[in-house]
Amino acid sequence: MGGPKKPTLSQAEKRQMKQQSQKAEKKESVQEKYAGSIDLPDERDVVNYIRSMKYATPYLLSEKYGIRLSVAKSLLNSLASKGLIVPIVGDNRLRIFAPVQAAEPTKTPEAAKAPGPAEAKPKQKKKK
Repeated sequence: MGGPKKPTLSQAEKRQMKQQSQKAEKKESVQEKYAGSIDLPDERDVVNYIRSMKYATPYLLSEKYGIRLSVAKSLLNSLASKGLIVPIVGDNRLRIFAPVQAAEPTKTPEAAKAPGPAEAKPKQKKKK
């Protein structure tokens, strides 16, 4: 069944010259690979940022400081182990942290319902 015709000498030369020039361009345009280093933000800055917010997630830190999510997760975990922030809710996919002073528990509902010494119950009227 034949197949494609054999190119002429001038066509073969043109194709070869084109391929050589493309290879040279590729070599020039290839970017040099470098070992990436991670610039971590200062812990004090991160703690001050978290204290100004009600809660912190790895996504918020990664957007604020331009770091990867994995780096933000490890940074939050290290701050939690130091006791600077407290984990509120979390599973293996998402963790929510809060600053220490904001994470303090508020009044429990039982304590709010119990009448204090200053509060007196209203007296009921006697039926006649």
